[in-house]
Amino acid sequence: MNGIITVFATILRVLTLLMFCGIAIWLVISHNTKTNKTNAFLDEQVSNGYAILQSSKEAQWADVATKKTAFKEIFLDNQPVGLNDENPLENALDSLKASENAIMRGKDYREKLDDLAMEFGPPKLNAENTPIDLFLWNSESKVWEPNANAKPEGIAELKNPFSDLGQFPKDDVHKEDGTVIPGVSRENRLRTVMGMLYKNRNDLYGEIASLRSNVLERDQQLRESQNLFNDMKNQKEEWEAKSNDFELKLQNTEADLAEEKKLRKDENEAAEQQIMVLNNNIAGLEQQKIESEKMHTAEIDSLKEEHGAKLSQLQREIKLADAAGYQRGIDEMLAKQKGGVEALAGQDAKDENPFGVKEDGPPQKPDAVATEASTELTMMNEYGIPSSIARIDSRSGMLMLPIGSERGLNQGEIFTLWKGKSEAARIKVQSTRKGYSLAYILPQFGQPNRLRPGDLVQIVPEKQNTL
Repeated sequence: MNGIITVFATILRVLTLLMFCGIAIWLVISHNTKTNKTNAFLDEQVSNGYAILQSSKEAQWADVATKKTAFKEIFLDNQPVGLNDENPLENALDSLKASENAIMRGKDYREKLDDLAMEFGPPKLNAENTPIDLFLWNSESKVWEPNANAKPEGIAELKNPFSDLGQFPKDDVHKEDGTVIPGVSRENRLRTVMGMLYKNRNDLYGEIASLRSNVLERDQQLRESQNLFNDMKNQKEEWEAKSNDFELKLQNTEADLAEEKKLRKDENEAAEQQIMVLNNNIAGLEQQKIESEKMHTAEIDSLKEEHGAKLSQLQREIKLADAAGYQRGIDEMLAKQKGGVEALAGQDAKDENPFGVKEDGPPQKPDAVATEASTELTMMNEYGIPSSIARIDSRSGMLMLPIGSERGLNQGEIFTLWKGKSEAARIKVQSTRKGYSLAYILPQFGQPNRLRPGDLVQIVPEKQNTL
């Protein structure tokens, strides 16, 4: 009995020893497996990072850096470029884009980015409601391999996915109702975060390229504004030069006008002095007239006294003279009835003109010309044209007419102004424009002091401009 107990105890000791050895071996194997999984995962992430960074393409990155520097230097230099000239900044941007696209749009980079920029969330459930991991451990090659039966989702927004541990725990959570909340492993969380960084880096490169294009567009607009500013500056200088020329001409014109005013002033002073002399002569003649009237009155009174005595003797002759006068009156009456009134009226009109001016009036158009419509605007001809006086300044000796070059008045021409049948003044056109003319009143001719604004006059050209 004791021998059986001893054997049984020995067997039990051996089995216990074997069990402890098995547990130790299992722990070592589990530790090694976990270590291998962790190291393989870390090595995979490092390799993915280097692949996304394209760190092996050192020469191409150096070329990109050189072209970035060239683009920046051209932008900061800001040399003016003509509208039709080649833009060096645009050429530098095209060259930089070509170098960056050779890296960022390469097949190896795009495939790696498409595989890694994902949300590696909780395991997917199959038809049997069994979780399917996104990655499977290959114990022979000791690497993590993507599960062909489970596909991750692309990163839609960079908003820290799986950060809520209540919704996405790290390990599976078994609820009381029997449902399970799949956990998101630390490895998948890190894969997702790295994918977000890869996508963010790619998006930033795109934004930088877009910003460079915006900088180029704004730079082109700025250059156009600079060219327009230069053109406006040149136009300003041209206008300033023309303005100086105009100012010089204006000064010369003002000097000529001042000289003309001086001449007119001297003529007015001479005319006023002549008028004073004439007024003095008129005063002397008036005095002589008064004295002559006194002498004539005295002579008449003497004759009256002389002839008063003879009146009685001459009554008979007076009666005969009265009879003869009565007969002459009858003859005159008969003459008036037969048409002599016009001649007498013409004689009376002639006697009423004390100034000795021309009686025939301005030149008259022939009957064929006179039949034209009175409202039609006519050009200046040998018979002249009717008009009115817009303004007149007797002090400066100038007047304004409401007709100009469109009616045939030209600068320097001499015209006679007829007011009624009298030559009122003679003028010389100083300047003319469309719609009005300015003219000098020539001295020692007509009676210009009788002219008033609004007077109707006939403007007749002089045949020989001798003045």
